[in-house]
Amino acid sequence: MLIATAAAACLLPLDGAVARLCRGLSIGGDLKRELEFVQQFGAITSVIIVAVAIALLDPRRRARLWDLGGVVVLNALAGWVLKVLIGRPRPRFDDPFGFIGPVGTYPLTINGEVVERHSWEVWGGISSNLWSAPSSHTAAAAALGFALSFLYPQLRWLMLGLVVVVGAARVLLLAHYPADVALGAGLGYAAACVAMHARLGSRVAGRLRFISA
Repeated sequence: MLIATAAAACLLPLDGAVARLCRGLSIGGDLKRELEFVQQFGAITSVIIVAVAIALLDPRRRARLWDLGGVVVLNALAGWVLKVLIGRPRPRFDDPFGFIGPVGTYPLTINGEVVERHSWEVWGGISSNLWSAPSSHTAAAAALGFALSFLYPQLRWLMLGLVVVVGAARVLLLAHYPADVALGAGLGYAAACVAMHARLGSRVAGRLRFISA
């Protein structure tokens, strides 16, 4: 995570220029549809498909599905907390240095009216406009990819490639800046390492069984 944070800091000065370059590319057609499809790697549907495949094809690793669930939950919770704490507007606002944190506000146009909103005001119509960092899609891809690499080391290069493609897609589609992607990749990797090595999901499941017994 420290390496990812350092990488994000190094990329920050380039974020605005990269976003403007991607805006000028005007990606559309089949390429856009393919990028939109691939960027869903790591999302809940792909996690379910992977879990079912492991349950059906690899009985020896079925118990580790609890830990895979722990990876997903830990990554999602940590990602949401970081998004709120950082409070970075999406690239569409063309404000790469506009970090508002949990205290500051940012002007958003909601129902035709310009209003000031905090990054945590989910009930205030902010959608995900102030949640650019870290990239949750990249974090989810990294979390699933590195968790699978832990279970199946022979897949590590394929998983790494998918994470890179997902991150590139998020930048090209103007959903995130490069720094957001670097931070998301680090978050997903950290979540996978913690949950898989500590058998987080298995421990929680074991305690729940003990309580219900």
